[in-house]
Amino acid sequence: MVVNVSDLQAADPAAWRNAADDAVAAAKQCDLIGAYARDEVASTLEQCWVGDTGTAARTRFVKHADDFEAAKRVLNKLAETYDGLADDITTAQRNLNSALDYARKHGLSWDDSGRLQSEVPVLSPPGPDESDEPLRHAQPLIDEALAKANEADSAAAVMLRTIENLTHVSDPDTVAEALNTTSPISIAMRLSGGLDGLHSINVPPHVLASVDRAATETGISRRLLLAILWQEQQWYQNFNPSLKGPVASFGRFFNWTLAETLKPDKSLGITHIKLDTAREVLETYKEVFVLPNGNYVKEFDDAELAKYIEVNPGEAVRMSAYHLLDIRKDSSYGAEGDKELLILYAADTPAVRESNEMYGEDSDERGGAIKPRGKAYDDILPHIDDAILWNNLSERERQNALQQLEDQLESGERAAIDPIFGPDAIAEKAPTEPAPIPPAESRRPDAVPSPSPGPAPHPLETG
Repeated sequence: MVVNVSDLQAADPAAWRNAADDAVAAAKQCDLIGAYARDEVASTLEQCWVGDTGTAARTRFVKHADDFEAAKRVLNKLAETYDGLADDITTAQRNLNSALDYARKHGLSWDDSGRLQSEVPVLSPPGPDESDEPLRHAQPLIDEALAKANEADSAAAVMLRTIENLTHVSDPDTVAEALNTTSPISIAMRLSGGLDGLHSINVPPHVLASVDRAATETGISRRLLLAILWQEQQWYQNFNPSLKGPVASFGRFFNWTLAETLKPDKSLGITHIKLDTAREVLETYKEVFVLPNGNYVKEFDDAELAKYIEVNPGEAVRMSAYHLLDIRKDSSYGAEGDKELLILYAADTPAVRESNEMYGEDSDERGGAIKPRGKAYDDILPHIDDAILWNNLSERERQNALQQLEDQLESGERAAIDPIFGPDAIAEKAPTEPAPIPPAESRRPDAVPSPSPGPAPHPLETG
């Protein structure tokens, strides 16, 4: 969720401090009960109850003490999180209100995204002048206050997700390690919580490698490219996530056939890129897209290029990354954040850029398909971030984390995680070069399931 001006002004840090006080009080109770179970009851049993039954009873009370110790640590971290959030939001509120008060006194108004404008238009020659000084002074202060609030909100959200997954953990040492949100066990616990009804990004490892390559080449973030793969996922990827097999072959055949016949403007490939858009990218970056024989990809005719995009998903990812780079290069207006770029990827128009500039990363007030698309983006980001962290771990770190996770389960249960993407999900050998262009007489599989795409998209807002 993006924090806007209204959100920040309406926030109640005192409520979080009260919640922190309650958590501290509960932690103290856990500490007292745990100490009593370990130091008093277990010690008494050791003195007056010998034998196997007595040992079992002492072990049970020590285990209860560990449970309360683990709960104490979780509650103390919860209190720390609430207190930290309250402090950060209080500071952000103070800075925001100070900047808005200054802006008001200088005849400036603002929208919910924090963008300032003069209430009375001032005629002045092009370029900066003294009449712009209040806006130039106040705007960065407002932007910084909102950025700090969003940063605090995001950090607290990650910690609360971590704490949520610690409710069944009774080992104090494991809890202490898991409360470090970047530790392997903490990442594994968040991944074990499921995807909250979201679908996975169904691509094979070589496509994920193309995401890394494209991000390195262009500076476009991995999380944005992964979000586009999630958003534009084709129906056949639900049947053949490896992008191999008869269903995936039919899906590609279906797409390029439409592009050659009934729908020349059909979006193509797993990133849903238009043929004209791909052409622009290939013209601008012809040296980047070269075939193994030395020819430029831009030399393909439309039919060949459509097939090339469909059968080379990694290259489709790279084309989309360079297209996003061009969107940002054309103008940073309305294209500063990843969510703004995601929206422009679907429709780069002056009206959409103006709305992006007005609302920023806050899509709750947007029209058309942008509001649900923005919400979906907000929903998937935590899962993408955790999957990136998980895949950056070594194999040994992942195995140790899974073993720690399994140690907290009932005997016989296996630990399971559900990252939104991952190279371990679909094992296959990555191709070392783009696939050749399929022959024009592509064969249709004998048995092909009927495609069942998602709901038809609504038009994006035009204002």
